[in-house]
Amino acid sequence: MLTTVAKRIQTSLKRKGVVATSGDIKDYLRANVGNIENITKEEENNATKYFLSTATKLTVVSDDVPTEQTEVEETFSSAGGELGNIAEPTQMELETLTSEDVDIVNSVDNAINTASIQDIDSIDLHTNEAALDTENQTALATATKSELVASTAGELGIVLNTGEIELIAQNVNYSSDDLQESLEEIKSAIIAFVRHKIALNSQKIGETLEEITQVATDGFNQNSQQLTDGLQNINKQLQQQRTDFKSKVKATLSVFQLPAAS
Repeated sequence: MLTTVAKRIQTSLKRKGVVATSGDIKDYLRANVGNIENITKEEENNATKYFLSTATKLTVVSDDVPTEQTEVEETFSSAGGELGNIAEPTQMELETLTSEDVDIVNSVDNAINTASIQDIDSIDLHTNEAALDTENQTALATATKSELVASTAGELGIVLNTGEIELIAQNVNYSSDDLQESLEEIKSAIIAFVRHKIALNSQKIGETLEEITQVATDGFNQNSQQLTDGLQNINKQLQQQRTDFKSKVKATLSVFQLPAAS
């Protein structure tokens, strides 16, 4: 949008005999328009008026003016050959040019700016296209590999969820154009992934069994101690009852005991 508007303003100025660089026009627009992505016609006209009022205007005269009075090369040429705003005249207040000279200047400046814009647009276009192609190819390759991973896992009788399929697909780097070789690489990746899961599961199973064994051992020890304590308590009670019984029997028999002979 900015380049297009700057080009229109530049063309309009040239028709009025004023030369302004595309960079100067863009700088003015960036500083004075409300929305650089949506420049209004009024803002475009204001920019044109600004450069008409600030730039040195060319006075176009008839072709019979002696060419010695023109200093086209001094006014319009710079060290790098780039055209810019008209420099302040050193000998005359206004620079007078023939209509043919003005046409030549406008033609050269138009060619330079057109070529620059085309080069920039071409570079940007090619860069964007290359980035888009790379992104699309990466997405397509991942999608294709995901499908191959899913189908290969199904043939092996292995059930994988979507996240596992995508994880395997992202880590498979096959460079062969041979489908058979690619499938073998995918198969190897799936098997390696399954083995990794088996190892993790085995570790978790071992940890679980160890925890269960420890809980069971602690429980059995607690039960055994409880049983031992209970049996010992019963034995003590039996011993006490036996002692009490003997005492009672002895006391009862003492009643029937005959007195000793005198």
